[in-house]
Amino acid sequence: MGKVVGIDLGTTFSAIAHVNEYGQPEIVPNAESDRITPSVIIFEDDGRITVGKVAKQLARAEPDKIVEFVKRDIGKSKEEYFREFDGKKYSAEELSALILQKLKQDAESYLNTEITDAVITVPAYFHDAEREATRNAGKIAGLNVLQVVNEPTAAALAYGLDQLGNDQNVFVFDLGGGTFDVTIMRVSGSKIEMIATNGDHRLGGKDWDDAIITYAAEVFENEHGENPLDGDLQAYQDLQLRAIEAKESLSQRQKARIMLNYNGKSSNIELTREKFEELTNPLVEKCEITCDVVLDEGKKTWDDIDTVLLVGGSTRMPMIQEMIAKISGKEINPQEVNPDDVVALGAAIQGTLRQIEEVTSGTSDTAATEDIPDAVVDRFIGPDGVPKVTVVDGATHNLGTVLRGTYIEVIIPKMTPVPCEEKRQFATMFDNQTAVNVEVIQGLEQDQEETNDLKFKDYTLAECPLPLPSGMPAGTPIHVTYKYNRNQTLEVTVEGPDGLTENVTIERTILDDAEVVEATKHLQRLEVE
Repeated sequence: MGKVVGIDLGTTFSAIAHVNEYGQPEIVPNAESDRITPSVIIFEDDGRITVGKVAKQLARAEPDKIVEFVKRDIGKSKEEYFREFDGKKYSAEELSALILQKLKQDAESYLNTEITDAVITVPAYFHDAEREATRNAGKIAGLNVLQVVNEPTAAALAYGLDQLGNDQNVFVFDLGGGTFDVTIMRVSGSKIEMIATNGDHRLGGKDWDDAIITYAAEVFENEHGENPLDGDLQAYQDLQLRAIEAKESLSQRQKARIMLNYNGKSSNIELTREKFEELTNPLVEKCEITCDVVLDEGKKTWDDIDTVLLVGGSTRMPMIQEMIAKISGKEINPQEVNPDDVVALGAAIQGTLRQIEEVTSGTSDTAATEDIPDAVVDRFIGPDGVPKVTVVDGATHNLGTVLRGTYIEVIIPKMTPVPCEEKRQFATMFDNQTAVNVEVIQGLEQDQEETNDLKFKDYTLAECPLPLPSGMPAGTPIHVTYKYNRNQTLEVTVEGPDGLTENVTIERTILDDAEVVEATKHLQRLEVE
């Protein structure tokens, strides 16, 4: 096993971290000496692909060559989402791999070593396809993805590593550029455990930006009779960048100005913090509702919460900090952790724990811990040879099956510690039944009945028909096993009479293994900067 890193693959910004020779997690700066890298890609005319700050700076000039916010579409099929450049269609996985490649290259240059292994973070509320697509992106970028870990879990690990022994409930409020999670983690003894989580992976800082963009465009249209957003990509990119600047300014000041030029006309638009909060109040209410849901699911009240962690750059907005302080009744310290760094740092810690685990268990090709610096061993391994901290993630969605076409039987309930395995016995309904069909569902609640079967299709991961021998009586046992691994991807096995067994193929619409191999070869031929 080579050098292991932790990567926060974000919607608007990404970061990479490692554990140094002294056992301390630290961010690895990129080639531009920045701690975070914009998750923006530009396909240039000469065949070069540029990722990061330079790509973001060129967005105004060449908006048709820019790719951004791709994380919101990861997990979709290539038919649902793609961008085409130089005659090639790029899936969300392939585009995400270009961002990972940039992070990997810059880190290898800075650390002067080859990077082979990584832990990559995802929003806790990501589903199966989104998680597997993230793993694919890592593979395409040439990484051995040790684990896909939940972003709030990584944040809690980075915070909790120095808090072990100080038992507490940690409320992680993670509002990034494009995704939102709220999670309660329990730090107890040497264990960091997920208690409850909920979120919206299509809510983030971009939605606050869009509110400013829409407002500014409406003001301009009222003044000049034309809307700068009507099909003009360049005008949109310009306004988007000005909206982000205004949003960031309003975190420090009470007023910001947006200079908007379009078709030889201009508007100098004043945006007050009060107006900005009015425009985005529905977004803040969504966040507040999710906080209430998570407390309810975790059977906690604010009195049970000891620490609030604000994670993600969008938590710098005063309206978010004020909302959390108001509903929690607590004094919020926005500097408790660095909202930009903490997820990547936690991923690096988890990567080191996995590396130690594989070495000590003998599953790594390294026989012992000699290749791991002594300070790292001392920081993470106790005198008994056991890691000093154990991270227990929970299943973030119910996993079940459909019975009689209208009823959900949950097999792995939400928040079951992972990895896990559950086996259930069902039975045939009729004499001489010729087959059973196991429909694998993710995300619906237990005991939910649905008369419209089409509803289930939105939550179906797979369907597995198992033919039965003739002459089987009603009540013939059918055994179904769900295995859920650390990455929260699923394996299902169906067992019938007379040794009949079927391994269920999860119906992911993302790239298959052969397409991942081909995409990897293609990326190796590209020049990524």
